[in-house]
Amino acid sequence: MKYLIPLLLPIVCVACSTSQAGDTESADAARLSFVEPAKVEVSTITAQKGSFDLELISNGKLEAQSKAVVPFTVQEQIVSINVYEGQYVSSGQVLGRLDTFSFQKRLSDAVNAYEQAQLDLEDRLLGLGYSIGDTATIPDNILKMAQLRSNFNIAVSSLQEAERNYEQATIKAPISGIVANLYARENNHSSGFQYFCQILDISTMSIVFNVLETELPAIKKGQSVEVFPFALSGQSFKGTVTSINPAIDERGMVRIMACIPNPDGKLLDGMNARVLLKNSVPDCIIIPKEAVLYRQNRKVVFVYKEGKAIWTYVETSHENSTNVAVTDGLEEGMEVIVENNINLAHEAEVVLRNKDSH
Repeated sequence: MKYLIPLLLPIVCVACSTSQAGDTESADAARLSFVEPAKVEVSTITAQKGSFDLELISNGKLEAQSKAVVPFTVQEQIVSINVYEGQYVSSGQVLGRLDTFSFQKRLSDAVNAYEQAQLDLEDRLLGLGYSIGDTATIPDNILKMAQLRSNFNIAVSSLQEAERNYEQATIKAPISGIVANLYARENNHSSGFQYFCQILDISTMSIVFNVLETELPAIKKGQSVEVFPFALSGQSFKGTVTSINPAIDERGMVRIMACIPNPDGKLLDGMNARVLLKNSVPDCIIIPKEAVLYRQNRKVVFVYKEGKAIWTYVETSHENSTNVAVTDGLEEGMEVIVENNINLAHEAEVVLRNKDSH
């Protein structure tokens, strides 16, 4: 046993020395590997007080406010078409013509029949002692009897009809506008077509859309609307509500019509569009929608304060496509974090990305 003790002592000292060296190296390694957590870069917007725009969105179809169908009032062979689809025409402008031979013949026959009836009327009146040039002195019953017996009244109506039919063989525009749906073709009989064409006055457009009956209180005549045609991406057009149908259909919907000026002619009849109606609510604290998060089933906003993100519960009332109206939890002028706020924690250190703007 005397020889064992000296042998064990060096071994114990070596182990202690090795342990101390390992702890020192571990501490140095931990100290060197420590990296201070990076601060999150955020952007903020100042909470503002003002009028909040309530939005109601619907879909509708654009129509020319003034539209006329140009019919074939009389039927004959189409001999000429003087316009093309998309052409602007003025009221009374000649659009096309039908063959006038038969109408001219009927008009000539009607003129001859009228003149013959007039001669017969004069003879009957002279036989009764009256002159046709002085009808004011002829008793009404005698003049009426003479006209009937001479077929004068029939001749007058036949002449009027023949004149009208002859005029209708020349097809004219009833209103000013753009030619559309021109289906008629030259050298074809007019009876083969439902109508000659349509004339659309697209200088002003109407849009018809439907809203729920529960949304009706937010709409009034004269209210401004904004229209976003699906075919014209990124473009919008402003107008006003012109009529509200006083009846609710079986779906619980109400039909609304609005008028939209179209001086450039970009809007076309039949276009589908999204309709946005706005109403203003005064004295609201307004922040962007992206500032509001949901935590623990409550609405939360992070407020920037002295380099930290402060968790703040809020209550909201109205919401539209871009903003939210806050009723409790925020005050005007507070800096609200709107970017990189999803994973923030209360009092997390942050750096303003838009610091120079404040």
